[in-house]
Amino acid sequence: MTEPNTKERILDSAEYLFANKGLRDTSVRDITTQADVHLAAVNYHFQSKDGLVKAVMQRRIAPLNRQRLELLDVYEQQFGTDPVPIEYALHALLSPGIKMCFEKPHFLKIAGQIATHPDEETYIIFVSHFEDVFSRFKDVFAISLPHISEEELMWRIHFLIGSMIHTWTNHSWLRTFSGGVCELKEQEQIVNRLIAFCAAGLRAEEYVHRLQQDEQA
Repeated sequence: MTEPNTKERILDSAEYLFANKGLRDTSVRDITTQADVHLAAVNYHFQSKDGLVKAVMQRRIAPLNRQRLELLDVYEQQFGTDPVPIEYALHALLSPGIKMCFEKPHFLKIAGQIATHPDEETYIIFVSHFEDVFSRFKDVFAISLPHISEEELMWRIHFLIGSMIHTWTNHSWLRTFSGGVCELKEQEQIVNRLIAFCAAGLRAEEYVHRLQQDEQA
């Protein structure tokens, strides 16, 4: 097996330390010590710690987004001129991330830190990686759910993304409060459960409209 080169060793070490020690609390010296490289190597390959953080994001997010869009392309071709069913669009969006939970768990810890305790500049950089993917999936959901207003759809996508990130980063919470009954074990089952939950939320009646009807009855 080929030894990782200096740049990859730095990225691997940074990802591990950012996940377990935190983005702020991890120093460049921590990373170079973990990677067993000279301190100057970070400046040579990434210019700065901020540059290294960006490279860690890019290394994981780019293939994640590519997998999502490739799956969506397949489903759009499959259904032709018909709208892509919600469950299929959700599968394209969610399954690559759940796969990453199993294969690249350290990065998802970093994503959780950025999403829940954001440094504004880092958060903006992080979110910018998802703009094209968000726009593409928003259009697909809008076509599949023509009865839902744009404002309501945005709220539902917001809740969908929250469910996805929570599943990525807080599965230990689930294990604790379920008494060990629920574990992050079967990738396909987790994807199917998350799709079923999010599809129901996307399709739900508008709550305000239902509440108004109840008040008028």
